[in-house]
Amino acid sequence: MENHSKKPHGVKDQSVTKPISLDGRTGEVIVRKSTGKTKVRKGQTEEEYEQQLQHYFQVEKGPVRTDIGWMDKVDPLAQIRNGEYDVSNKHQRQVLSGFCHRFYYQRKYEQCLDLSSYLLGLFEPFNVKNKMKRELEELNYMIEQCRKQVL
Repeated sequence: MENHSKKPHGVKDQSVTKPISLDGRTGEVIVRKSTGKTKVRKGQTEEEYEQQLQHYFQVEKGPVRTDIGWMDKVDPLAQIRNGEYDVSNKHQRQVLSGFCHRFYYQRKYEQCLDLSSYLLGLFEPFNVKNKMKRELEELNYMIEQCRKQVL
């Protein structure tokens, strides 16, 4: 007889199994992981869910909606100087780098050069133990390419 828990090539069956409810009040369930082990997943009470929902809509103001073409409507250098971006946050650094990429691909090389040079000066102090090496290399590359186009 063939073992149905394994596929013909010896890989375990990755089929999804429904969680088994432990406590209906708290929503605690047992789930089976792909390794075959079981895990108890913590649930939340109705009150906790209502608090989370209220916080999401009242404090966080619901889902964030980004308008199409928003990058064309803002001046990134002015926003940086006004303190609207926290360069210690990786996501915000990526957004700022995105402005450089956009300027470059729109062939606005002088704007790209100005912003990239400014960002390089801002990002360098946060490069602790070379963790931002790729980000800095990318900015240096863009500066180099823009200089070739401007000259």
